[in-house]
Amino acid sequence: MENKKRKFNDMQVDANKSNKHLSDNSSISFDPSTIPSICYQLIFQYLPIQSLISVSLTCKTWYNILSSNKFCYSTNTKLALSNENQLIIVSNSKILRHINKIEIGKYECGLSINKSIDFQFHFTSLYFLKLCFISLSPLFITNLFNSISQTLQKLIVAMQPYSISNLNKELSDPITSCLVILSSLHLLPNLIYFFIIVKSSTKIEFDIDKYFKSLTKLEKLIIRQDNYTYKKSRIQQLNSIQYLSNLKYLEWFEMLPNDLRILLSISHLSQLQYIHLENTLITNEILYYLSKIPTINSLKSHRFSPIKSKLNINGFNYLLSLKLTLKELEISTKNINYDELMMIQHPTEADCTEDEYEVHLTSEYVNILQQFIYLKTLSFNKINITRENLDNLLINLAHYNNLKILNLESIYFPSFIVISTIHSLEELSLSYPYNNNGEEYTDKDLFILYSLKNLKVLELYYSMNLSKTIRKQLKDKALKRSQSTTCSNATFEQLEEFFYNNDDDENDYEEKKYDDRRCMKD
Repeated sequence: MENKKRKFNDMQVDANKSNKHLSDNSSISFDPSTIPSICYQLIFQYLPIQSLISVSLTCKTWYNILSSNKFCYSTNTKLALSNENQLIIVSNSKILRHINKIEIGKYECGLSINKSIDFQFHFTSLYFLKLCFISLSPLFITNLFNSISQTLQKLIVAMQPYSISNLNKELSDPITSCLVILSSLHLLPNLIYFFIIVKSSTKIEFDIDKYFKSLTKLEKLIIRQDNYTYKKSRIQQLNSIQYLSNLKYLEWFEMLPNDLRILLSISHLSQLQYIHLENTLITNEILYYLSKIPTINSLKSHRFSPIKSKLNINGFNYLLSLKLTLKELEISTKNINYDELMMIQHPTEADCTEDEYEVHLTSEYVNILQQFIYLKTLSFNKINITRENLDNLLINLAHYNNLKILNLESIYFPSFIVISTIHSLEELSLSYPYNNNGEEYTDKDLFILYSLKNLKVLELYYSMNLSKTIRKQLKDKALKRSQSTTCSNATFEQLEEFFYNNDDDENDYEEKKYDDRRCMKD
């Protein structure tokens, strides 16, 4: 008994000592400088820009860390600025000058900078710049590019619509501004991405040899201009691409078979993976030359020719040479124009009527497509393929577990059970099903797809008549809203984005469905 009492007394003594120790330390203040800077750096990377500004005003230690350490900013942090004054403020700020991404100028107006104003910039880490403009002074462009010369990797330039009458004498002509930008690209030796879009009436020659020759690291080149004005021939222009030895992505004018033949002859383009063909009529000849470029990993177009004498099984057989490299495939006739087709087709050879805009993928074509086992993206739009053939294709691709994006629009939908077996899917888009038997897809069909545990994006445009309860569950899941236990197992586990028709048109869609069903009953 005495031993127990002695132990109890000892415990009380220890407890009193502990409380006294805590009481003595309660007056000690927290010193931010005791925490290593690397810890702050990792924490600050998760904060939005507004919070970082607040942090810089909290204490001197945090201010010094943010002002001297450019690695405290997330690479996803982006500033959207309206005018040059905001750009100067950001550049002069010891905190904001370390920002990684900036968009300046709105598409509706764009920047208009006076020739006489001098600008000095002090950016340290800017690697992404989106610049919308009407008029830029040469001094502004030179000083800005010099400031970001060693860091900038991605540049997007957009010339805004303008009226000559609205430009005063102190502003540069927009075309002159654009030419100054092109002439100053040599100041950005680390550029890997360049995208420029100009208004359709702008007459500028995008001379690769003159403006882009020094951009030896450039990987992605996008030039969007409706009307091309060239002093040099297309052969000269395309041959000059050889200076861009690291080029992987090319979007320029509408590619013709002869253009692909020229690109094929350039030995220095050893990394070219994508050629923009959205505006190109896809024929056997196009597929032949494209298949001869062994590094191509993407074929996308909304203009596959439905004329069998122009595109048939021979063209798809050419593609087999790319079966180990092709990662993206989009076969679509969405932008096919019937009148245009008849102009390139002799009347006696016409095998495409006004009601026949579809490419017919028979089992023979499917046997070829099944060999593209490394496909990550597959899109079909306004083509004719039976459910059985599409099922067979998807079953084969599901076996290799590579397909991540499936986009089906205006075609016969495959079996939802087959889609549910593609466990690698991350994005699924089902739009405007082509059903001649009036089949309707509802909640029960969507339930079949819940086995797609990796699905992050789901787009359903006028393809399924979902109940309000299911739509709400999916939207809540995508918006990371809290759900009840009974709902959590009924939705896709990884869903981040969900699109269903057009939000404003949902009620109209349901009313139309109701009217259609009532008409059928009548």
